[in-house]
Amino acid sequence: MKEITIIGGGLSGLAASCYLAKSNFKVKIIDKNETMGGRLSSFEIDGFKFDYGPSWYWMPDVFEDFFNEFDKEVSDYYDLKRLNPSYKFFFEKSNHIIPSKFSNIKKEYEKIENNSSIKLDEFINRGEKKYKISMNGFIDLPNLSFREYFSIDVLKYFFSLDFFISLRKHIKKYFSNTKIIQMLEFPSMFLGGTPSNTPGLYSLMNYADLKGGTWYPMGGMIEVTKAFTNLSLELGVEHINNIEIKKLMIDNSSIVEAKSSIGKNFKSDFFLCCAEYPFVQNNLIEKKYRTYSRNYWSKRKVAPSALIFYLGLSEKIKNFEHHNLFFDNDFDKHLDEIFVQKKWPEDPLFYVCCPSKTDSSTVPSPKHENLFILVPIGSGSLDEEKIRNIYFKKILRRIESKVKQKIEDKIIFKKSFCVNDFKNRYNAYNGNAYGLANTLFQTAIFKPKMKDAKIKNLYYSGHFTVPGPGLPPAIISGKIASKQIIKDAQI
Repeated sequence: MKEITIIGGGLSGLAASCYLAKSNFKVKIIDKNETMGGRLSSFEIDGFKFDYGPSWYWMPDVFEDFFNEFDKEVSDYYDLKRLNPSYKFFFEKSNHIIPSKFSNIKKEYEKIENNSSIKLDEFINRGEKKYKISMNGFIDLPNLSFREYFSIDVLKYFFSLDFFISLRKHIKKYFSNTKIIQMLEFPSMFLGGTPSNTPGLYSLMNYADLKGGTWYPMGGMIEVTKAFTNLSLELGVEHINNIEIKKLMIDNSSIVEAKSSIGKNFKSDFFLCCAEYPFVQNNLIEKKYRTYSRNYWSKRKVAPSALIFYLGLSEKIKNFEHHNLFFDNDFDKHLDEIFVQKKWPEDPLFYVCCPSKTDSSTVPSPKHENLFILVPIGSGSLDEEKIRNIYFKKILRRIESKVKQKIEDKIIFKKSFCVNDFKNRYNAYNGNAYGLANTLFQTAIFKPKMKDAKIKNLYYSGHFTVPGPGLPPAIISGKIASKQIIKDAQI
């Protein structure tokens, strides 16, 4: 029986562990933190339950397909609820709710721009085509060589996927109203880029959003981690927490053992790192064995970091939905400040998740409220407590202004998380929140390779390799990496 050690218990590592165990590998996962899940973890205090990171649940088909491969269903592990409305936008002078039904979304668009419902049909139909081609054609390719794309099925559709036009230009072919454009551009922020450098291919995410829906696992996003963790354990995978791998010992171009923080070493036939790719290359591998240099990583377009606030409130907030997007300031100015000028945004856009609107288990009692506030900032930004406090005051004033309710005096719990925390908890490169930005030349074949070019038994998964940032891509990344390992093990 072949043995494999997975370094990092994020979602891609958990997914890979299941596929590998099913294929009769002896699998262990080692994670530096107290629980598995990576960014998809949580904490509880005084009756408040907070998810540390991801809060959006899109592409439910990917989750269902995963569990089906093990003769399971999502419902075997958690109760999934479709949100209605999906989310709410706060603009400078108006607010817009995005309903769950597509027919109602079209009505909402018509209120903003005449004939936009017809254009939305055309736009989403094209996005659906891209989604289906991607999911059935090439999203599960390991991207080790251009030759993978030289099949009739892939080439037939390749140039219809809008790779060579930006998402912004693609959207503007259909719409002229700024609000509608921004409502369709916002997923680019979760892909780690801007609408101007994210390929038009990713309008497939608009289809996944507006047709596939926004969902929520009752109990919190942590239920997803629990589900993957439990399935992994059911399949016989060994889970090891609170141990950090410090160095990969290499001989004859293969890892012979992984040295840990407690002096215990791990030997395996194969190693899969879903710890961050740059961290592994820069810190765990001797320089002569590195495929990618520090200079290489410094030239990559890395996704933003984030300033996050977790708030427990003593009373309910009016005029809020589960997901709320504050686009009441200049979108392009914010993007320019964090990506080009590389400074803290003066008047940032931000996002607020209020899971207690849907799930009473996240708060001590029905009268309480739970808030997760995320402000996108540049990776590598200076992180100091006084800066966090300045932005907290600034953001809170804007929330209070929009919901027309005093909030500050209702706060009974507050915690923040920023660049330094991303580095410390996740070994995140430059404190990034989403990995590698999905720009044209950092998409598919242009991403760092899943199979190490210099070390025979080392592989990677997660948001620095294919397919990219997000929970569904993490699941797919784990599947791709495991398939490659299974294939190579048979040689």
